[in-house]
Amino acid sequence: MTLPLWLQIVTLAVPVAVAVISSILASRAAGRAQHAEAEAARLRALEERTAQKKFELYQPFLTTLNDLLTPNRSAAALAGMEDVITNFQGFVTVWGSDEVIETFYRWRTSANLNPPNLVTMRLMADLLVAVRRDIAWPDTKVPTLYMIGHRIKDIHEHPEMVKAMTLPLDQFLASQDWTPPFTVPTGTAGRSQRSAANPKRLTVHESSSGRDEQ
Repeated sequence: MTLPLWLQIVTLAVPVAVAVISSILASRAAGRAQHAEAEAARLRALEERTAQKKFELYQPFLTTLNDLLTPNRSAAALAGMEDVITNFQGFVTVWGSDEVIETFYRWRTSANLNPPNLVTMRLMADLLVAVRRDIAWPDTKVPTLYMIGHRIKDIHEHPEMVKAMTLPLDQFLASQDWTPPFTVPTGTAGRSQRSAANPKRLTVHESSSGRDEQ
């Protein structure tokens, strides 16, 4: 039986049309995949350049913090600290993450009010964690204690330092006889007021910086 001419044409044309359409779709899919891969590579390169740039800009500040906590380097670090801080302030307000800006603000404004050593070290540790997240490890789970605790001699004998580094910030500040010049982060209890007639102050024992405070 001979099929009608139109049916023969349809029978031959359909596979050809399917093949052509499949080829077009495959080509478009390959093009989209190549574009996505190129875009992903561009973003990775941009992230790497940004991370490297941030590291270069953070490095002088981080080196100064490290030297401040190193006895034989602290004097030189203090002498050049203002220049380093001034340069860092200009950088961090543009390039720093929100968390770095916030933690730097707490640390910097507190430094002008002679805070207890424990407060200074806690705020510094919070800042270091924020910098770590900003440079390369956004999902870091490193505890605040680990950022600075290794500098404390016999830290296992000083539970007040462990407490300072592990309590939520609002609870830690509430344990200090000192009023911070910043607002405690939203969602925390804030600083409880102590009676001036019955002050209580934690003692900072000897650290690698050689500083003691009663």
